[in-house]
Amino acid sequence: MTHLEHALREGWNSACQLYGHLHAGGDLAALPPGTVRLNPDEVPYGDALLGYARFYGTTVTYQQSSTLLLGSAAFVAAGLAANAIANSSARHRAQAQAAVQWRDHATVRTILTNRRLLCDYRGRWLSFWHEGVVELQGDVARWLFVLRYQVGDPIMLHGPAAPWFAVSVAHLVYGRPGLRLPGLAALPRSIAEAAARQQRAIGPA
Repeated sequence: MTHLEHALREGWNSACQLYGHLHAGGDLAALPPGTVRLNPDEVPYGDALLGYARFYGTTVTYQQSSTLLLGSAAFVAAGLAANAIANSSARHRAQAQAAVQWRDHATVRTILTNRRLLCDYRGRWLSFWHEGVVELQGDVARWLFVLRYQVGDPIMLHGPAAPWFAVSVAHLVYGRPGLRLPGLAALPRSIAEAAARQQRAIGPA
């Protein structure tokens, strides 16, 4: 088993354990105080490395080619056609680069508290407050989830720790109903399948 496979398995098992604990009426366990200074009313619950990206468009400029052409009519026509093709290609590249898409891909240290997600992106701590969450999407079976906000661009978090963070965020933002979100559906299925395998191994009573 590779290191990544081991990390994915450990992350999945941790998410399943947390899901079962919360489903049974438990709560998130607080971490001891760390070096990152939080607000007086904040309680840290998770601290891990996660893949990170933001979904937005941007403005891209491009240089148009305009060459002075001297010579026969055929030469000038060929040159104008070449310029038009080059300009069209540059324009399409710029449009593709400017389109709304996932950007700012990075691996970031992410801290989960009862108030927000803190992501250390390129040496700067970014706060994503739970009170602004409109929707939690994604699929923990694919090791990712997406948060959409009232204000600001969506954020995607992925990697071995993502399922655990998704369950925690769903619990903090939605309460107990959050465990029924479609993006978490693979976890109760996995728990039920594990319980069935264990029962078969034990055999009939």
